[in-house]
Amino acid sequence: MPLPSKRNPEQLARTLEAWFTAQFGHACTVSDVGIPEGTGMSSETLLFTIHHDGRSEAVVTRLSPDMNDWPVFPVYDLAAQAGAMRLVAARSDVPVPNVRFLETDATILGSPFIVMDRVDGRALPDMPPYVFGGSYMDAFDVEQQRELGRRVARLQARIHAIDLDAAEAAGVDVSFLPSRRGDAIERLLKEQRDYYDWARGDLRLPIIERALDWLAAHKPTNPGPTVINWGDARPGNVLFDGLNPTAVLDWEMINVGPAAVDVGWLIFMHTFFQSLADVFQMPGFPEFCRRDDIVEAYTAAGGGSLDDLDWYVVYASLRFAAIAIRTSLREVSYGNREMPDDPEDLVMHKALLYAQIA
Repeated sequence: MPLPSKRNPEQLARTLEAWFTAQFGHACTVSDVGIPEGTGMSSETLLFTIHHDGRSEAVVTRLSPDMNDWPVFPVYDLAAQAGAMRLVAARSDVPVPNVRFLETDATILGSPFIVMDRVDGRALPDMPPYVFGGSYMDAFDVEQQRELGRRVARLQARIHAIDLDAAEAAGVDVSFLPSRRGDAIERLLKEQRDYYDWARGDLRLPIIERALDWLAAHKPTNPGPTVINWGDARPGNVLFDGLNPTAVLDWEMINVGPAAVDVGWLIFMHTFFQSLADVFQMPGFPEFCRRDDIVEAYTAAGGGSLDDLDWYVVYASLRFAAIAIRTSLREVSYGNREMPDDPEDLVMHKALLYAQIA
């Protein structure tokens, strides 16, 4: 369930006018404050226009969530998100929003926030999922659908090509990233175990514990170099103009690790959405984000080898299952669903995850 907003648009406009006036050093007004429907699973988003110095500028602001109201993540690091976009902008040709301001003072809007230039483009929706119809992809033929997936894979390859050592040597801030020393797979698995223990509270979900054990017992033999991981790497987090990507969004799961972490997430997430279409006997997009298409496009764009890709797809499934605990429990707390007798039913794709580790 998307995070509901508790903010008053008119009050926000007045507060933002004073804040931007202080930032620019001259008078500023704010108009068209909007809170989009379904502003996200883990944060709030505001859209508005700034008028100052004879210019009108459309911007988007992402705010940290209320950490007392069923947050999806135990720590919501806006500075890391801003750092990721600035790093990618500085060291690649991947289109990302221009970060204008990072405000860490929570007293202004009630939480820290970042301000970015608004980018034109269309995104695939999660709520309801694009496989149910109603998105721009409905008008695409099968080849266009496949090409859209390939374009996301190519974006991944360009992100993974960023040389973090060279960026750091050039003075680009990479301090927001985890250490690249040591065994990346072990660190990632520990992060997931810690996240599960935080997300579950007093509950136990054997499917997640079994998946963690399976992943530990079948670790990749050749994970390759540790690169920047976009994290939530999928088509729904890219704005497109037709088939041309205009902005890569949502860096809240930024990390470092093997490149196949992102590729496995891309493949799994459409597998999950397509499974929803299958359950409801809807056509969905069975040719979209096909594994062979994604791997071929990724490697042709300069991405490295993707050994043990099955492991990374299962790892993605496990990550998504752990996140589902929090989003499902939020729905329970808001009265939008009953608490299931079996806590595993909080994970919509539990049958798929069981099959993956069988």
